[in-house]
Amino acid sequence: MKVYKFLYKILAPIFRIIFNVHAHGEENIPEEGGLLICPNHISAPDVIMVAVATRKRPINFMAKAEVFKVPVLGLIVKALGAYPIRRGEGDVGAIRKTISLLKEGRTVGMFPQGTRYKGVDPHETSIKHGAGMIAHRAGVPVLPVAIITKGYKVSVFKRVDVIFGKPILPSELGFESGSRADQAAASEKIFTEILKLHEAGVPKK
Repeated sequence: MKVYKFLYKILAPIFRIIFNVHAHGEENIPEEGGLLICPNHISAPDVIMVAVATRKRPINFMAKAEVFKVPVLGLIVKALGAYPIRRGEGDVGAIRKTISLLKEGRTVGMFPQGTRYKGVDPHETSIKHGAGMIAHRAGVPVLPVAIITKGYKVSVFKRVDVIFGKPILPSELGFESGSRADQAAASEKIFTEILKLHEAGVPKK
């Protein structure tokens, strides 16, 4: 944690400038307790942009293993607390680590879409159901997050708005038996809240 804080203090201001990150709704971020943060996914640097926008709490991001092989980017996301998950392989180890971190009261970031959709309106994308499953097993609130930028594409110095919605409590996710159907419905609700943030647009200050 000390290493994270040290690197965050140095890197965060730099990346806020490079990616022109503007955070909104930070008051919606709970200050303590396990929290699953769920943003839409536009680009590989989304991990960095959400991390630097979340000043209150350090985030451990679950990111696809391929990201860690990208020169420089891989080192940065790892330094900022990200850890790999192997897509399409049922990475039980990564899932267990995620649930363990959340039960310890940590913050974990996870993309409900499962992959990035560059240049695509989030309304036109599909989602995976891992977020609902993790939320159920860990029993923690979920924070919907909208990453908004013109044309749904990220580039250096192009403005990116990161909007934090209100936490969705476990009781609001509609779990009954915790079945796959329940988990799928919870994942859909989470992503619906993300889409609502997109529809509301960037808050006026």
